[in-house]
Amino acid sequence: MKKPLILSAVAIVLLAITVSLWILSLLVIIPVVNYFINKREKNPMVQEIAGKRYATVEEVEQQYGKPDDVVVLDATRANELGSLILSYPERSLFIMAGREVPMSDITGISPKNMAIVPYTVDEYAVVINTKNPIYPVLRLRVGYDLAYAQEVASQIYGILQQFRSEVTFGNPTEQQ
Repeated sequence: MKKPLILSAVAIVLLAITVSLWILSLLVIIPVVNYFINKREKNPMVQEIAGKRYATVEEVEQQYGKPDDVVVLDATRANELGSLILSYPERSLFIMAGREVPMSDITGISPKNMAIVPYTVDEYAVVINTKNPIYPVLRLRVGYDLAYAQEVASQIYGILQQFRSEVTFGNPTEQQ
């Protein structure tokens, strides 16, 4: 009778030690990983590659002035920076998802169905591929309408084509 009681007590003690070691290792590992991630993100070179981030439309307008073009991703949140794309062709710059994206970095634009399984509601996004190694893909959600996602993608593409033609052929007003 004493032998099973002793074995079960030893098993409980070993289980408690194992669980406490797991918890202790997580308490050590998580802060160490967090430290290295934060150290990487605070690196000036990484911040320069990632581009400056903005929180509000007013903050962007203080920095660059009124945008030449504005593309609305979600009309229900049109006053939030995350739902707008601000275009500054004279500076060759987009503000997308609150982040500076140089127009020369954009390599592709396409609407995409973001539904993971075929039984869910289709949510569409405009996918922007860039040369930026930190953010190579931006997924800008536009809602549940494929036609609207295609319209947004074509608006961005039109702005980009206009910028690239000015860069390639020069500004006709400057040539006179």
